[in-house]
Formats: sequence, C-alpha cells, structure tokens
Amino acid sequence: MAYFLYPLRILVGKLETTPGTMETLTDADFDIRIRNPEVTPTIELDDEASRWARGDHAEDDVITGAQSGQITFSVRMTKGTTSNTAPSWWKFANGCGLQSVNYTGKGYALQPRKAYDETTMTLWVMDIKRGANPTAIAYKFSGCIGNMVMTADGVGKPWMANFTFTGKLSSIATITNADILEKIIADTACAEKFINNDALLGIHSHKISSFSLDIGNEISPVIDQSDPSGYAFYGVTGRKPRLTMNPLMDSSHMIYNDIINGTTGCPTFYAGMVGSTGSDASHFSLHIPKAQIITANMGNREGLVSQELTIKCLGNGWTGAVSDKDLDPEVTWELLQGKRS
Repeated sequence: MAYFLYPLRILVGKLETTPGTMETLTDADFDIRIRNPEVTPTIELDDEASRWARGDHAEDDVITGAQSGQITFSVRMTKGTTSNTAPSWWKFANGCGLQSVNYTGKGYALQPRKAYDETTMTLWVMDIKRGANPTAIAYKFSGCIGNMVMTADGVGKPWMANFTFTGKLSSIATITNADILEKIIADTACAEKFINNDALLGIHSHKISSFSLDIGNEISPVIDQSDPSGYAFYGVTGRKPRLTMNPLMDSSHMIYNDIINGTTGCPTFYAGMVGSTGSDASHFSLHIPKAQIITANMGNREGLVSQELTIKCLGNGWTGAVSDKDLDPEVTWELLQGKRS
C-alpha cells in the first residue's frame, strides 16, 4: 500500500475564460514556484445534530449540500524577464481582481480595478502517492477568486505574495501517473528582496524592518442552485486595502500629528515603498497615491522605540482631482515593475 506524501503536493492554476467554467489544465500551466500549498474542501451539512422523534437517543442522517473550498499558498515575488514583461506569477494576482497595466516599453504594473471583480481561476491541488508510477488525488476547483497579501518579513528577506483563494469544489478525481501535471519550472528569476529599499511617508523617509500590504478583498459567491456545487463562481464584493509597517520613531516626523489632524492626500501624505534600483530599472516599487494613518501603536525594535502603523489606502481621487496624475481615480495602490515613462 502506498500513501500520499505531503511534500509531493503540487498546485496548478489557470485564468478562466468564462467565470466558473473549468479550464483544462496542462503541463504548461505548471509554470510557477508555488510554496506551502494548503487545501480545505468544505461540504456543507444541514444539521450535524439531526435526529427525529423515535423514542430513543439514536440520531438521524444529515443532508449534505453545497461544496466549496479554500486554497492557500505563497510565491516569491520574482520580476519579469524584462521590465516590459509581466512576471508569470501575476496570473494569480489577476485572479485576485488585479489588472496588469503595460507602460509600453518602460514597465508593467498591478492595480486593483473593479472591472476585474469577476476574473476567476481554475485551481487543481494534487496529492501524489509515494513510490514508482504513482497516482494522485486531484482537488479540482473552479470559479475561484483570491485575496493577496504582499509582505517582506525582515531586512534582506524576499518580497512574498501570500494568496488565499475561495472557489467551488467541482470534483475530487484520481489522476494516473501519465496525467499528473509536472514540468521543469520556466520561472527561473530570483525573488526581489527587501534591502536597498526606501520607505516614504509623505516627504519623510523612514527606517523599517518589515512591511505588509493586504489588498483587502471581500469575496462572496454567486449562488446557483442549478450547479452541482451550489455555486456559479465567486467574485470580489468589496476592497479594504491596508498597509502595515514599523518605522522607528523620528523627531523629524511626528506621526501622531498626522493621525490627530486626519492628514491625507499627496504630496502632504504619500505612502511609498520604493524597490531596489538596478541597472535595468526593472525592479518593484509599491505606490499608494493617497493614504491615511489610522493606528500607530508603540513598539520596541532593536532596542529603539518604533511605531506599528496601519495605513488605509484611499482612492486616488476623482476625475480632474487626482493625487497621482498617472493613475485612474479608483486606484488605491500600484505595484510597479520598472517605470511608467
């Protein structure tokens, strides 16, 4: 008897042409270095404590219903082969309601846009048996939408993108050895790392040891009683992006005054994380055109007083009155590879 070996688990994904309609996955879709994939299938139960009045303590059977699931994983944030080439892992970012924007010949960017609220993915998670000529169990999900958290956990650590997808469970299938999706990963770029990066709050430069941007997607299903799973697909129904960072307290910038005064706007207040500069100028930078500090808890970092900030990412403005002239009014943040112009 052969058992399924946890370290052999793989995850493969593809953007869907029609939301909720499963794509056929091939080896070519297994093109990204996925880390720590986890899968949690959910089959709803009508009443776990179900019983009927039969004169004793025996319980009744339960009714099983809608089928969905949650899939989590991480990727190191690698850049594209050139500043004008989207990184391969951005397909998962697109599946989180983000648009890939091409600044022709100069750079590529990710932006949250309402037009992408129904950009869904097909995701397969495979657990593979140990031994020669193995089979696999594939958990097949379609109509998946995700949330993404971009983070660097320390100085010199890689920029990471942590994903949580929710979708409908379409099937759990046995896959033969010949059909297990595997290939040599084409994504060979090294990850961007959090070193030689500037951190700006307004016009003020700060020293931080970590940061995190939760893009804050709120995800809900489109219920479809005619579908075997009970769902048509999932979509974004709200966004609450929050940036957290931990600057050392600096007398040249009294952050509590910004909170007391409700300071927002640009250039009065701009939250930016500028990526490392390189000879090809193709590295990442993170831009929040209009923001507001909403909490600033006191901390202790390397024996110095720090502030644990939570920053609300606001809309860029409205037509004719934007904080960043290069961004659409609805854009609350931008991950830029390379330059805009």
